[in-house]
Amino acid sequence: MEHKSLCSPSKQAKPKNFVSKFFIPNKVGVAQNTSSKTQNVACSLKNFNAIDRPLSVGNHDQLSADHSGLRRSSSISEGNLLKETEAINNNQLHDRSVSHGNVWQEDSAKSSMDSLARKALIAAQVLHLIPTVKARQRNFLQGRIAANSLLGTVELDKNFPTREVTIFVGTWNMNGQSPPSELNDFVLPIGLKHIPDILVFGTQESWSEKFEWEVCLQETLGPTHILFHSTSLGTLHLAIFMRRDLIWYCSVPEDSSLSVRPGTAFRTKGAVASCFMLFGTSFLFVTAHLTAHQEKVKERVSDITKIVNSLDLPRFLPVKNKNKDVTQNFDYVFWAGDLNFRLATPRDKVLEWLSSTSFPLPAHLPHGYMHHDQLCSVLSDGAAFKGFFEANITFPPTYKYDPGTQIFDTSSKQRTPAYTDRILYKQKANRRLSGQSDTIPLQCLIYDSVPTITTSDHKPVWGVFKGHLRPGLDTVPLAAGLFNREVYMEGMRRRAMLLTTDKNGSAVCSLQ
Repeated sequence: MEHKSLCSPSKQAKPKNFVSKFFIPNKVGVAQNTSSKTQNVACSLKNFNAIDRPLSVGNHDQLSADHSGLRRSSSISEGNLLKETEAINNNQLHDRSVSHGNVWQEDSAKSSMDSLARKALIAAQVLHLIPTVKARQRNFLQGRIAANSLLGTVELDKNFPTREVTIFVGTWNMNGQSPPSELNDFVLPIGLKHIPDILVFGTQESWSEKFEWEVCLQETLGPTHILFHSTSLGTLHLAIFMRRDLIWYCSVPEDSSLSVRPGTAFRTKGAVASCFMLFGTSFLFVTAHLTAHQEKVKERVSDITKIVNSLDLPRFLPVKNKNKDVTQNFDYVFWAGDLNFRLATPRDKVLEWLSSTSFPLPAHLPHGYMHHDQLCSVLSDGAAFKGFFEANITFPPTYKYDPGTQIFDTSSKQRTPAYTDRILYKQKANRRLSGQSDTIPLQCLIYDSVPTITTSDHKPVWGVFKGHLRPGLDTVPLAAGLFNREVYMEGMRRRAMLLTTDKNGSAVCSLQ
């Protein structure tokens, strides 16, 4: 990469397009006084990298607002002193700031500019300075909730100023097929403004190459998130990704699983679950594949009962009065999968309704045939999933399609379109945060499907949720930076190969 000299007083180098727009420099130099006579100014440039750290949902908009009045004018290597001359007709000097390869030109009064720069610098602080005196006072791993503990309020507020955490949950019955080469519509859907803090993918009838599947997810997400943990049982698979800077504040993940067909060698029906604690908030994620066929509602309810009473979690995390029902032992529970509940409506009636309906449906209107949905009936009757909720469904049925098409089943089986793929969520009752008189509800922000993926006879379904974290105790078994390095490195290698050359064979410059 070449840089041109900034030796001309009348022309300034244009800003480089590859510089991250959120790279906020520290002010380390100002312009020097010069006479009106002609001077030669020698400036040298060095290559540099700008690291754009992922920002939390709450900080992004504030940062954008803070530096909206700033304009990047040129680049200078750190340590060099910038000397510029103004036009002879006004012979006036304008202060300029030089830092880490960036020159920032003031568009308003200096005092106002300094104020904006300070705010932007604070918002963009990547690594917090740790005073030695404070480090000597730290009490990590001492089982206390003091301000300086690893999972205490200071660390929590530093990473989550609003204490809000966003969770992505996706489920997909892959029909045993390999995924498409492009997974953005599922992993990074257009409706998602920011990548959530935690992303969980549960699959049923999964692709047999589980490592390859995890690498595909890692490659799509990029280096901002890492595979914290994954687990599987037969054709069921669960993968948990999270922001790379959060893995130090998690407990060791725990797993449990159950096959509801224990006599079969090839386990396709049942559930796998994983739990962990982030700061002082506990999470449980379950992906399940329940008994199939329209008429077997009782069997599906029986599957659910067996699963919730057989998953032995948590085993190491502290919990008061551990309940036999695993969903009662955690602050937040997410249950996603091919639950196989169907619409109790004739096929021709459903197809007629689909042909005359536009999607997405208005969120405030009830679904045309949801009052015939078996899962809705189970939830309302309390036969299973007690305490669970589901957001309004606004998307078309996710089953059953002719693979490779958007056409509902035309095979001899003539399956009735149904919402078999679902995401349910639950919050522990009376879970209150410090300073809050009432429980802050777990919110579902988005609930949607991915119609563009056609490799399976099912469509993926995803949802984004907003929860709240609380400080925790350092007595929990810490994961201490645990993540799947092999998947990360392979995903980054493949990502780099794709980003190095575009379709036309020209080089691509990308900064993460």
